[in-house]
Parts: sequence; C-alpha cells; structure tokens
Amino acid sequence: MNRCSSVRRGLVVKAAALVLLMSGGAVSVSNASTPCPCPACAPVPVGIAEGDSVQERIVPLKQVDVRPEFPGGRKAMSAYAARCFAGNRIEGRTGWSFYVRAAFVVEKDGTLSGVRLKEHFSEKVTKAMLDMLSSMPRWTPGKVDGKPVRTGYSTMFKVPWYVADSCTVPEFMGGKDVLLKYIYAELKKRGGTDYSGKKVKIIAQFTVNEDGSIGDVNIKRHGRAQLDGIVLDVLRSMPRWKPGTVDGQPVSVRYTLPVTFGKNK
Repeated sequence: MNRCSSVRRGLVVKAAALVLLMSGGAVSVSNASTPCPCPACAPVPVGIAEGDSVQERIVPLKQVDVRPEFPGGRKAMSAYAARCFAGNRIEGRTGWSFYVRAAFVVEKDGTLSGVRLKEHFSEKVTKAMLDMLSSMPRWTPGKVDGKPVRTGYSTMFKVPWYVADSCTVPEFMGGKDVLLKYIYAELKKRGGTDYSGKKVKIIAQFTVNEDGSIGDVNIKRHGRAQLDGIVLDVLRSMPRWKPGTVDGQPVSVRYTLPVTFGKNK
C-alpha cells in the first residue's frame, strides 16, 4: 500500500499488513455454527471408551492436573503443522494465513481420537487438516492424580492460504486510498494531527469479522498514551468492511495497521 498523500503536521498513516486468521484471533474463524457437510470431519462419538470392563469418560482439559502436550510443546506443534502444510505449497503463492479450529481426544497412550474440525471451507482444506492431525506423533497424555486419562482438547492451527483454493482479503468500502483518507480525517477530528513532537510509531490490530464489523481492537506496539487512545477510538468507530473469504466463505481476518505521528528529529 502507498503512504497517505494528505499528511499534515508530521502525521504519516502507513499501509496495513494483512494476516488472515481464524480465531485468533486471533480472531478467529467463527463460522462454527454452520454444520460441516463433510463426513470426514463430522463429530465422532468418543464420550465413552470401553477398557477392562470399565467405562472411561473424557476429562475436560480444565479438570486435569497435568495437561496433555505435543512433544516439544505448542511451538513444536505449530512447526510440525507448518511442515505438513508445506507439501501443499504452490510456487509463488505466499502471504496470508487463516486459522482452523480442531477438537479431539488425547487418549491415555498419547494417540488422538475423535478428531473434528470446527470450521469447514473446502474438501482440500479439510483433507490437509485431517492428514496433518492423523500423522501426529504420540502426545504426552493428560493426568489426574498422577494417572493418564482421556482428555478433551481443542486448539487452532495456522493454515497457509495456498492450502485453500481461493482467498480474498477484507476491504474498506471504497478501497485503500479511501481508508487512509478516512483514518487521517478521524485522527484530525480527535486532535491526533496536532502532535508535532518526536516521531512515534504505533502498531494497532483489529479484526474484520465475518459480517464486516470491527472488533478486538488493541495496540500491539504502544506510543504515547494519548495517541494510543486516539488510534483505538478511530478504529473502533470504523464502518463495516467487505469481509475476507476462504473458498468463498466469509471469515474473520486479523488486520495490522501501523500509524506514525510526528517527524524525525
């Protein structure tokens, strides 16, 4: 994106970097209310397991003493998923990612069962997710009173957009130039353009929800407290956007916007 050409008094509104996310969340993809039509990711009844004539229940994650863990922890799990998805890479298609939520049971021996996806976008995405989950190494099981138990687990996985057949990013009504002009005008209304001190760069984040509304606005990199507040107020009051999509379905998208005040001294 281009810098805003209408900058005054040292204010520079820089271009936004986009990160697709089903959250998050990041924000996260939250079309879970739509039943998945794919038999492969339909819920599997795993509430009761037969073992030595004893019916063993699934223990909710919050009730275990020791949480189940992928070998090496969450970072290792994210790296493992990335390696699996790399096989779907198409030359030249890089950039954004979105998130898919998965739920499963970590069995007492560390294997996974009852895997289901909480979002469904296309058969291609579903297959990539299920292939990745089914190939996972054994986890360290959850424990209660020092003994392994069947544990329910839910998490999100970052999926490169090239795994999907198609993706579109969210768009401010009127496009990038209109967005920059809007932000500048709203900052000016709130006195943000009056600042003429040393350069201050603020990095804000927000989510463009499935219906285009704006939510989960926060500051990732802080500047001066007053300027932080002005930026937050401007972003929270934005009108609805055209939402992003994955395989034609609206998704929540995490948007990052750097805003620079003042000038170099």
